[in-house]
Amino acid sequence: MRVLVIGATGYVGTRLVPRLLAEGHTVRCLVRSPERLARTGFADRVEVVRGSVPDPAATGAACRGADAVVHLVHSMDGPDFADRDRVAARSVAAAAAAGGVRRIVYLGGLQPSGAAAGGTNSAHLGSRHEVGEILLAGPVPAAVLQAGIVVGRGSASFEMIRHLAETVLGGPPVLPLPDQAWNRVQPIAIDDVLYWITACLRLPPEVNRAFDVGGPEALSYVEQLRGYAREAGLARALTVPVPVAAPRLGARAIEALTPVDRALAGPLLESMAYDLVCHESDLSALVGDPPGGPTPYREAVRRALAEEGPAGPAATDPEGAGPPALTGRHVEEVDAPAEVLWSVVAGLGGDEGWHTVPGAWELRQRLDGLIGGVGLRRGRPARLEPGAAVDWWRVEEVEPGRALALRAEARLPGVARLRMTVEPTRNGGSRYTQTVTFRPRGLAGRVYWYAQKPGHDLVFGVMARMIAFEAERRAPRPAAPNGAVRVAGTV
Repeated sequence: MRVLVIGATGYVGTRLVPRLLAEGHTVRCLVRSPERLARTGFADRVEVVRGSVPDPAATGAACRGADAVVHLVHSMDGPDFADRDRVAARSVAAAAAAGGVRRIVYLGGLQPSGAAAGGTNSAHLGSRHEVGEILLAGPVPAAVLQAGIVVGRGSASFEMIRHLAETVLGGPPVLPLPDQAWNRVQPIAIDDVLYWITACLRLPPEVNRAFDVGGPEALSYVEQLRGYAREAGLARALTVPVPVAAPRLGARAIEALTPVDRALAGPLLESMAYDLVCHESDLSALVGDPPGGPTPYREAVRRALAEEGPAGPAATDPEGAGPPALTGRHVEEVDAPAEVLWSVVAGLGGDEGWHTVPGAWELRQRLDGLIGGVGLRRGRPARLEPGAAVDWWRVEEVEPGRALALRAEARLPGVARLRMTVEPTRNGGSRYTQTVTFRPRGLAGRVYWYAQKPGHDLVFGVMARMIAFEAERRAPRPAAPNGAVRVAGTV
């Protein structure tokens, strides 16, 4: 089947296209940015039409000759998103009819009870419903999938849950939450979403309707936070409902605590005012359930944490998707060959030390020993390899001549890693890149990171500069003219 995917570089699209290709479909993608599509890894296996959905010419060209269209575009990046989605839906419906398309599949959102009959709804969910109605009213049969929170790395709703759980559940023992957090929603694993979309391509032409799809459980947002916490090994706080609903203030808080910006968080939080559960399961009778049945929530979270299959990362995922991590980076241009710089990096630890502020790391190690950590464990292994101990670090990766990755074994409210890379540059020099990554555990981890950041930046900044200086000092130097002596300096 020839399938046009609109929104191929979005969260669902980047995971759907490989599945369609694996099932033997020919895939065409309508994209505004072929450069972004090139990052997905499948651009050379699909047909590409450049353009935006509201452009009738581009949408018409993309639909021409396609058997089916999968519409995944949602505009939630501004106050006029509903108007833009309405225009896009009308463009798709008209172009599909003119191009001979036989099936449209649209991924929308679960609707509150009574919303279809004119009851209250959020702007976000109301727009999703309106788009579905426009497509169902067109001449091409449509299957409108109405889903709740999609669980998988990169999903905006799931990343909100992940980062909130990682940030607040390890913090105060009592956690106040808006009473809307006790409303129920039916989350769905990304694997199941992909199954339902591809299964809808097999529906007979007389099927033209909306279908509710979800996982096997209807859970409150609080239960989802707790479920995530259990799978991630986080502490649990006593949650207390507070009868306050302030979506704008909440959106700012979400922006501060998660990688989701408030333009997207605001509409999502507004939707929390409603129970969003499946009212029917008719699609199962037509195409069957996913293999093994619908995925339970905690299993979907486990897959996301393990980054398995579609629940794992994609190149076009938004910045900050995935486990929360705080980073510090130092880069030095070094007037020494890469092999000399590597010899300095590979020799760190033990009697050689770490080329940083004198006494700083020794003091930190003594403090670690006082709280039951590895303390002043000193020494280097006979061979630098994964699993070996270098002072209070454990080697995770070694790429001789190029990279060394270490994990701190000190007692910390999180996991700290140090990665050092060496690369040659022009004129026989090299570049040293030193990256510290800290994955905080709960609120205590974030407080720790920001409290010690000034000292951290000083110690690791000095370390980077002194490693560069040591490499330059060791580098062989050609004799200077007139008997002068050349002295290495810092970069």
